[in-house]
Amino acid sequence: GPIKKTYAIHVEIADQPGALASVAMLLAENSISIKNIGILHNREFQEGVLRIEFYEQDAVEKATALLSKYSYIIHTR
Repeated sequence: GPIKKTYAIHVEIADQPGALASVAMLLAENSISIKNIGILHNREFQEGVLRIEFYEQDAVEKATALLSKYSYIIHTR
């Protein structure tokens, strides 16, 4: 079948309570819908990294701009 395009970003977060909530809240307050969200733990990233999936490319761009403004480190793949 057709390859489904995924619209996702990886956001580095501090390994502390509320880190995930802060990111989710920021996106919600700016009307950016999240399709899926999860924490990945691997050696590539020093602390936790959030993988956030969106419904469309537009949301990826908005989220990237927004989170960058708040000094989050973002990786798009």
